[in-house]
Amino acid sequence: MHPSLQSLANGFPDLIAYLALVTAIYVVGIFIYVKLTPHKEIELIQNGNMAAAISFSGLIIGLALPLAACLVLKIGLVDVLVWGTVSLLLQLFLFRMTDIIFSGMPQRITDDEVPAATVLVAFKLAGSIILALAIAG
Repeated sequence: MHPSLQSLANGFPDLIAYLALVTAIYVVGIFIYVKLTPHKEIELIQNGNMAAAISFSGLIIGLALPLAACLVLKIGLVDVLVWGTVSLLLQLFLFRMTDIIFSGMPQRITDDEVPAATVLVAFKLAGSIILALAIAG
């Protein structure tokens, strides 16, 4: 068998295991965020609220960045589980603090204020990038 195919055969099960673990952490993070958010972003998005769509898109990208950093320097599945969970908790804390600092933001998103949602997402993504780089060391 060609070395490239042998490498794929050897590494594929690990790839699936890491992806499954990170996907589970990611989905839990999205679920927790949706439950913690005072406004109903999914419902707002379904009703055409652009500000909610922008805000939720920031969440989707923002949660992925630190989890990707956990995969960069992985030692094993337990390592990814621990660091992925820590990054998720830190990210949710960061998102919540951003919402508190920008008081009134849930109502502004409900009111479909796109400029406010855009600035909120910029701060959340900046925090996500910093957290991802801190995890990657």
